[in-house]
Formats: sequence, structure tokens, C-alpha cells
Amino acid sequence: MTDEIDIREVSLGETIDGFHIEDCIHESQVSRLYRVSHPKYDIPLIMKAPKITVILPSSVFAGFETEMRILSKLRGVYTPKVYGKGDLATAPYYVMEYIPGTALQDAIKRAPLSVDELCHLMTPVCKAVHDLHRHNIIHLDLKPDNIRNRADGQVVLLDFGTAHQARQPDMYTVAHEQQPITMDYVAPEQLFGIRSDSRSDIYAIGVILYELATGQMPFPGANLMTVRKRLYVAPKPPRAINPQVPAWLQEVILRCLEVRPNERFTTAKQIAYSLAHPHMVQLTELASRTRRPGPITILKNWATNREFNFVSMAETLPQTRLTTAPHILIALKLAHASEELKAALRDTVLKIARGESHSYFTCMSILPKESFAGSGSVDDFVNLSHPKHIQVQAELRHWLEPMKLAKSRVNIQVFYGDPAGEIVNYANQFAVDHIVMCAHRSEGAKNMVGSVPQRVIADAPCSVTIVRSRQDKIKQV
Repeated sequence: MTDEIDIREVSLGETIDGFHIEDCIHESQVSRLYRVSHPKYDIPLIMKAPKITVILPSSVFAGFETEMRILSKLRGVYTPKVYGKGDLATAPYYVMEYIPGTALQDAIKRAPLSVDELCHLMTPVCKAVHDLHRHNIIHLDLKPDNIRNRADGQVVLLDFGTAHQARQPDMYTVAHEQQPITMDYVAPEQLFGIRSDSRSDIYAIGVILYELATGQMPFPGANLMTVRKRLYVAPKPPRAINPQVPAWLQEVILRCLEVRPNERFTTAKQIAYSLAHPHMVQLTELASRTRRPGPITILKNWATNREFNFVSMAETLPQTRLTTAPHILIALKLAHASEELKAALRDTVLKIARGESHSYFTCMSILPKESFAGSGSVDDFVNLSHPKHIQVQAELRHWLEPMKLAKSRVNIQVFYGDPAGEIVNYANQFAVDHIVMCAHRSEGAKNMVGSVPQRVIADAPCSVTIVRSRQDKIKQV
């Protein structure tokens, strides 16, 4: 004879594992959110628990288990911290920090937004999605309701019930259940049961960008019957709805919303970079669209995309896909570099550019504050037409010229301040994959030789290559 264990639902007023359940703050068809307290934690906490007393499809419990597993493993700033969890077999629940901010939901209600506000809101969201993909997790249900922010403004992603974790059993595949996704934000490949493509999240970002830019959905009234039209009918161009949308932003939005995943942005950090550096967006016919494609194009799309085999696409780990379009930061100070060192650095950059055809570069020079009259932030300086700023930019362009890199691949930045600090800050802010910098030999850069490269190597979030010329090596012998 075996003992049977009954699964039960947590209830108001009880204390379980030290967590006292105070009141219910939200109830859906499948779960409840409770406000809870614990003597050990002096912060607002909420408990999420599935409904047990109603008959629910197995996908609900599959999603709850997926969410518990993912949130318990993630430790970054972009997901809520978990403080406790119950046994799935007896009393399923988990407790996490309460995330109060609803900046994105509030902005959707005020849309269309200005370009500046849109970029300010969505750049950190893209960075959060990029960080999620670094952990080989695909959200698959990104929407404004699942994106909140802490009191300090930090973006946090919520609701991982439909997420896919690469190299882990997919609970929805096992359960053979329809995943509870939101049709307005679903990517075309998800209609075919594809849950392993990180570019599905890119599509959802595109939908949110479209909402913020126009105040409308790209495909209003989406449901299971109408959503397949996305395979052959393009959304109305944002500029046709809101003429204030710049061409570069329409290019970004419509590229996110491409039917075929390989025609979208590869990574979310590329979108963040585009929002922060509009002049780097390469414009195509997407940017100039003023109306939907005509019936001939629709017929052509219907004939080709309905036959497109999404299922046969080779599965690529999200983390692996991030390496296909690396962001390279080139940090140099031309005034202190010999011609031999400049050439050596060019050779190194060219090897990367040729070996990584989808790589893109930021060429950065940092000048000391004492070079300028007055004071101010880096952002204030970058937006000024200071003669020294213009001179350094011209020098960097001259140095780049022999490499013949496409303009869309190279961005020039001139900052002032602490060199190591600015390099590391930029690398963190824009998810740089590789830093390439010089080790100078000139008298004016002795301090740089001793501290800047070492500090960058110690603090950088990525690989760092220090370039030296053969001539400098000979001088050291």
C-alpha cells in the first residue's frame, strides 16, 4: 500500500514556510497573486500560485513549473528575485519581489510617443531581452503587461510561463498543449509550433515599438483565425499613420516585423544600438514605404510564405546566435599612436571585419576633461560641435578610411573623462562583445600604458585585445 499525497492550494490568512498570505491583489483564470510578508525580509513580496480547485489544462502546470525553474536559476537585474518556492507535488507556489512600475503600460495608453521617449523606454527593454537570450532563454510572450520596472527605473521582465529554455525539456512539447500566448504579439513561426527561435522575441519587440510609435497595433483584432494573414499581408507603415515617425525608426520597426526570422534583426542588442545611434541605421525600401504593398505583392507573399518551412529551420541556441553579429569597440588615441601602431591596429580590425561579416564597430577616443573649457556630462559634450571634438572625429575617419568599411558598420564616438571608465561604461551600456585597444609607447601616454589597459581588462564585460606594433616590441628588448 502506498501513501497518497494530495496537492493543495494556498489560501488567505495562512502562513506557509514563513510567508504570511495577507491579501489577493490579482486573479486570472489560472492563478492568483497574493501580497505576502516574511519576518526575514523587509521588502514588498508577492506570491504566485496556480488554482487547484478548478479543472485546468496540463499546460497551466507545465507553465508554472517552467516559470519556477527559470526564475530560480536567473540572478540578473532584469528578472525578479525569488525568495521562496513550494513543492510542486503538494503546495505549488513561489514568492518574488514586488515590481511596482508600469512605465511601459502607461506609455502605451499615451501613444503615439515622441521618438526620444520611445527610445528612452525601449532601449533598456531590448537590453533586458538580450540578457535573457545570453542565458539561452526565449520569453515567447513579450508584451507591455509583462515588462515592469523597479522604483529606480530598472526594467524587469515577468511571466515566464510560456518561455523556452534551450537544452532543457520543453514542458509544452511534453504536455502536448496549446501554449497560452498573446496573439497580438505572436511571431509567424510560433503559429507552426516553433518555440526555439530567439528572433520570435525580436518580432514582439517590433510590435511594441509599432504601438508606441503609432498608437495602434500592426494587426488589430488578432485571433487564431486572422493571425495567419501576417504570412502575406504586411502591416501598414508607421509613417502612414504618424508622419512624425522618422524613416530610420520605420526601418527598425518593419525589420523587426519581417515574416521570415532570418530577415529580422539577429539580436535584441542590435535594436538597442539602433535606437541609440539612429545615424547608423541602414535605410532600405522599408524606410520609404508609405502604404501597404499592393495585391500583386500580397499574392506573391501568399504563394511563397505559406509554403515556407519554418519547421525545417535549423535550431540555433540563443547564445550562439548572439555571436553572429558581434559589436566591436575600438578604443584608441591617435595623438599618442605611432604610425606602426596605427597600422597594427588597422590590421587587427580588418581581420575581425573579414572574419565576422555581420560585425559592427564603434571607434572611440576619450579625451581628458582639461582639454575643454567648462564642465558637463559626456552626453552634453557629444551633442556639442566643439572644435576639438570635430578635429578628433575627422582624425578617426581618416584612420578608418583605408579599411573601406561600410558606413553602416562603423560608428565614431568621442568622449571626455577617465579613459578606462568610459570604455568599460560604453561596453556595458551597449553589450560590446570585444574590445580592441592600443598599448602606447609615447611619453604622453605613460600613465595609460600602466593603468588603462589593465583596468579595462579587469572590468570589461567581454574579451579585450591589446594591440602593439612590432617596432614597439623591438624597442622594449
